[in-house]
Amino acid sequence: MGPIERILIGLALAAVLLGLRLATRRFQLPPPPLLLPLVAVLLWGVIGGTARPAGVQWLGAVDELATVYALIALVAWLALECPEALGWWRPTAKILRDLLMLGLSALATVLVLQRLANLNLVGLVTTSAVLTAVIGLAAQETLKDLFAGIELQVDPPFREGDWISVGDESGTVESLHLMSTRLRRKDGSTVNLPNNTVADNPMRRFSQHEPVGNRFEIALGYEIPPARARQLLLRVMAENPLVLVEPEPEVLISSYEDSRIRYELQGYQRGPSEGDRLRLRGELLEQIWYALERQGWELPYPVRELKRRQPQRDPSHPTGVDASLSAQLLRRSWLFAQLDPEQVNRLASEVRCLRFGSGETIVAEGEEGVALFQVVDGEVEVFKADGSPLGRSVAVLGRDQIFGEMTVCTGEPRTATVRSRGECVLLEVERDDFMPLVEDDAGVLEALAAIVGQRRSELEKLSSPDAARRQTSILERMRHLFGLEVD
Repeated sequence: MGPIERILIGLALAAVLLGLRLATRRFQLPPPPLLLPLVAVLLWGVIGGTARPAGVQWLGAVDELATVYALIALVAWLALECPEALGWWRPTAKILRDLLMLGLSALATVLVLQRLANLNLVGLVTTSAVLTAVIGLAAQETLKDLFAGIELQVDPPFREGDWISVGDESGTVESLHLMSTRLRRKDGSTVNLPNNTVADNPMRRFSQHEPVGNRFEIALGYEIPPARARQLLLRVMAENPLVLVEPEPEVLISSYEDSRIRYELQGYQRGPSEGDRLRLRGELLEQIWYALERQGWELPYPVRELKRRQPQRDPSHPTGVDASLSAQLLRRSWLFAQLDPEQVNRLASEVRCLRFGSGETIVAEGEEGVALFQVVDGEVEVFKADGSPLGRSVAVLGRDQIFGEMTVCTGEPRTATVRSRGECVLLEVERDDFMPLVEDDAGVLEALAAIVGQRRSELEKLSSPDAARRQTSILERMRHLFGLEVD
């Protein structure tokens, strides 16, 4: 075969390899090895058919070894990687594939060099037992890591992306190599653990595909009945969108101590990294503080008191908002600004001022409600359910904005979920707070129905006849809810 023919055949083989690589990409199969076959084709085309003078017969060994290595790589790809990708059998550990290819390549090297270059490598290996023993003793730790890496890949106790804790080190598994396992810590740094250390020490593992438990403790005072404390803590966890519904969160009494009762909480979340767990734990602890404050409860102090302590409130504390200030705040909203000032003053004595922490759920979509809210300070965000944990954000409400008025006026379930954006202070007005005004003057219902109906009509851009029907419908529902006869 002439040189030109060999070059043409080599180019054809290279084109076949490139086409095969494009085809595997299209059918989402693992790509075939490309470098070794191309090198083998190049050597075959350049030196495969040339006459070699005496003393350089080793060139034939180079050509044949390159061809054998390329064939071994292609057969391993075709026989192991492709069937695994097609789901014909379970994946083989990468370390086993590498060792198989290394063993076949070593065997081929011995046979080819002995046949073409007259090198007896078998005799060289068998006569170097002393050197082998010296090297083996010096590389004990390295060999331990090597065999531990094989064990971890053959029967892996974790996968890339899982969070593990081994000894004093913990982090998310980035990669598993032949000699070491690489972890990414919560501070962003990486650490390489010897595989022998990973295999010989007890290991904690959180999988990225399974619910991850987040367990922590909190202590509350004896003035809070345990049943009510557990109910409050469970409610805070249930309202956080990052806490999974299944498995259910748990709250257990851990112990009774000198000045407090210790509770153990556990919720489940997605995401095994330590950063995810710490962030959720921080959110829950912050939200628990605000929930306790709204109930008038405090976290206990480890002190002995001989008299009842009067707590010192900061100037922005919601309990500092008296009836006169509440009336001023109510009159700034679109709903109460059109009512009689005397009626607003009477209503102000019944409303409550509440403070919420960042990310707390104030109302949930689909639940029944008896209260509306006016934003006094801060902002809240409105979400509609779309299948995601948080939902789709549709609006942000700021100071003096009102939400929940349709639930109070018509009894309809909540149409959206509202959560706090940062710390915020709200006025809560319940349906029963209007009762003293309605008992004195039933015309209050007509005024509220007109205001709410006009507001909803403007938002929905209804025509005048539709707006009138909307107002009538709201008035009828309000009369029913407040126990008045419908005309």
